[in-house]
Amino acid sequence: MVDAVTRMSFTEPYLKRFLSDAVAMVKMKVIAGPFVYGRMAVWDGWILLAESHATIHVYGEQCHVDLFSCRGFDVEDPLDLMRHRLKLSKQRFEVIERSIPEVVYDR
Repeated sequence: MVDAVTRMSFTEPYLKRFLSDAVAMVKMKVIAGPFVYGRMAVWDGWILLAESHATIHVYGEQCHVDLFSCRGFDVEDPLDLMRHRLKLSKQRFEVIERSIPEVVYDR
């Protein structure tokens, strides 16, 4: 999860390419998308993955990006992509470790 400030003006194709590139970088399988809606300085985008999902929300200068997966991945490359392609400043990021329980519940 990344919360940051951006000074960029975005377009639908630019954000679709960003989501696609971020997902490809961590080798996840796309089920649907990317979908991006908005205009001017307000954008929402998401991509549905076999492993989970990725989202981007831009409201003026505020930018929020999530890349979730039930499968582990190296976070440094996607973070560098976000910083470079979205021109982020004043960024805060958080890595949330997720895991699939080893116990499978029987009925």
